[in-house]
Amino acid sequence: MSEVMVIGSGVSGLSSALNLQLAGFDVRILTRDPPQATASAAAGAVWSGGSLAGRPRRWADDSLAHFLRLAKRADSGVGLRRMRQIFPQQVSLPWFKDRLPFFAKMPPEELPSGGRDGWIMDLPIVAPPRYLQNLQEQFLGAGGKLEAREVASLDELADEAGLLVNCTGAWAKYVTPDPEVFPIRGQTLLVDAPQIRSGAMRASDDTYLFPRADGVLLGGIYQYGSWHPEVDAEQTRDILDRCSQIEPTVADAAIIRTAVGIRPGREAVRLEVERRAGERIIIHNYGHGSIGFTLSWGCALEALALATQVTNADD
Repeated sequence: MSEVMVIGSGVSGLSSALNLQLAGFDVRILTRDPPQATASAAAGAVWSGGSLAGRPRRWADDSLAHFLRLAKRADSGVGLRRMRQIFPQQVSLPWFKDRLPFFAKMPPEELPSGGRDGWIMDLPIVAPPRYLQNLQEQFLGAGGKLEAREVASLDELADEAGLLVNCTGAWAKYVTPDPEVFPIRGQTLLVDAPQIRSGAMRASDDTYLFPRADGVLLGGIYQYGSWHPEVDAEQTRDILDRCSQIEPTVADAAIIRTAVGIRPGREAVRLEVERRAGERIIIHNYGHGSIGFTLSWGCALEALALATQVTNADD
């Protein structure tokens, strides 16, 4: 099959590249940052189906099946953890409740102060450094090429490949360009707290604790419109304070690392084919907001389907 050039090496770029490669495409990744330095590496990376509908629900469902398979492998970077999700109001049961290994409503007497409803469930949680490394090793081990290169505009690549897959995340605002994309700055910290075996998400203020294979991830921060790349010490203290309200022992836990990631905000994910002058074809796969891991594998499968469709049509 013909060469495909994937732009970006976050979870969307690596997932797309690997699926294309497995289908027989010759794939090359161009990336400004290595996978471990992308926004994906800083993500909370819990599977979160929310109230998704339509295509996003299908993408999330496909990703859930993928992560549940990987959770059975100790080396995958994906684990299955018991989670509590607390809401300040009554909520409907989610569409995915029967797809999880365990799901139940929280008894009223177990709800913390300020919580009016809640769920207890077993969810896949990804340790991004390990998972991204695994994807990269699979891709390179099968003959894929990864080139460190900053792309300022997709038009730069007009003479290099007939088929591009655009996984540039928040930078799609400038690289594509797409004025509908906006940054959502996030900040997390990973702590050494092996005593915490189950996690929690508090919807009222976006506070979460995710026990993963590499530590317990604490968050979260949502700063709309901010590109600021540096860790904010005051936000770190705020995250610790909020998480300590849920699990007091994290207050004294050793901090392994802090990280900032710029999420790619957009009213809707852009996953579609664009044809540009000179017989160039671009498959856009960006705009996943704060649920990039939740949508990643399903979107990659659809990107592959689109690539197969346009390639067959041009033969």
